[in-house]
Order: sequence, then structure tokens, then C-alpha cells
Amino acid sequence: MAIRIAEVKSSRLSDDKKEVIVDAGGKYIGSIELRFARECLDPLIDALTRAKSSLEPSANAGAASNAIAAPAPKHNGGAVANPDEVRFQVPKNLTVTADTSGRGFVLLIVNHRLENQGGYALSPDAARQVAGGLTKSADAVLAQKPPVTPN
Repeated sequence: MAIRIAEVKSSRLSDDKKEVIVDAGGKYIGSIELRFARECLDPLIDALTRAKSSLEPSANAGAASNAIAAPAPKHNGGAVANPDEVRFQVPKNLTVTADTSGRGFVLLIVNHRLENQGGYALSPDAARQVAGGLTKSADAVLAQKPPVTPN
């Protein structure tokens, strides 16, 4: 039997921090509490991201055709209140390498070999655009004031 979820109301961690609890609702089922084990969060997020990308083509269609869809950002178990909000982190390290599997991508790995490692697979053209954008932005920041070093 399928359950149709029409609204996600909130999310939170369980007391033992082993599950994410999502309060949702539907037209024919009313309110429902969904519990997801920590182990299945990444596959669930990946599946939902793939489904969303097939329903809503990216507003940045040119760049989207050059890159693999990345998983949605994780926000410490809570839903993001404002979908336009962007959270920034200063990475401990970055690694850029060619994909040796023969798929023709340039791999950008953030926090390589650390617990919060993440990455992106870019086409060579997209990688050049990113590299150019980084260089131009770095030059603009350096022209404004001395660089700020993270703590």
C-alpha cells in the first residue's frame, strides 16, 4: 500500500540520536510520523535528490548539464527554514584530481579523507569555469583588503 505525503511539517533527531523523525501529513492519512534510521539517510537523500532533479530541471541548465548532481546538503538533522539560505564552511583541505575510471570527469573533493568529506564530479569545461571563477573572485577579494585567515 502506498502512502502519499503531501506536507512535511518538521524533522528532529530521536532521543537516542539513532533516527531522524519527520512529521508529515497527507490528504487521506492525516498526520504521520516517519522514522528513518541514520544508516539510510544518505541513500534516502540521494534518491530524493535524483527524483527532484528529474522533476525540476536546474535553473542553471548550462552548468547542470556539465556536472553530476550532488547530494543535498546536510543540516545537522533539521530542515532548512529558508530554501534560499546558503550555509558556508571553510574546508580544512581541497583535492582536485582527474577521474581515473574513464568517465571523463574532474573530481573536486572537499575535506579529503576527513569525516565530513564530500565531492563533485565536473566535466572538463565546468572545471575550467569553476577555476576561472575562483581566480577572478580571489583577485577581487585580494584587491579589497588583506586576506582573512580562518581560526
